[in-house]
Parts: sequence; structure tokens; C-alpha cells
Amino acid sequence: MRPVSIEDFIQVVFEYDSTPPAPSTIRRLCATKDEFGLAVIPGAFKLGKAWKIDLDGYFREMERRMSGSDFEDDNFIHELANKLAS
Repeated sequence: MRPVSIEDFIQVVFEYDSTPPAPSTIRRLCATKDEFGLAVIPGAFKLGKAWKIDLDGYFREMERRMSGSDFEDDNFIHELANKLAS
């Protein structure tokens, strides 16, 4: 788990974007869910009053969404990998 501030999240994720989103936009999206009930920004959580974003969780979930696999597929693959590794 690598929790970062919203400003650091913008620097990492939107590094090559000519017009990155404003911190206020990311802050608003941290608590928002999409039409499927998934977090718009996965890995976002509140630490006191400040929002933090877990980069490991964010990149893992976005990779899963891009690959088209669902949560059950990921669990099966992780369980199989653990069994094969032991």
C-alpha cells in the first residue's frame, strides 16, 4: 500500500497530460461511484479530513478494468498462483 496525497496522485497519474485535472475535481471524484457501483477513483480513502489514494490499489484496479476481467477471475488467479507457489 502506497497512500499518496491528491497532489502527488495527479503528478504520478497525469504526468504527461497537458491539462491535468484540478485537485478539487479529484477530491470530488474520490467519494463518487460510477453507474456500476464502482469507485471512480479506486483506492481512495479518508485519513482524517484529507483524502489519500493508494497507488497500488488504484493501478491494480485500473489494470483489471482495462483487461475486462472481473473480481472473481482475479481471486481465482491469485488463489491458483498461491497454490502453485507453495
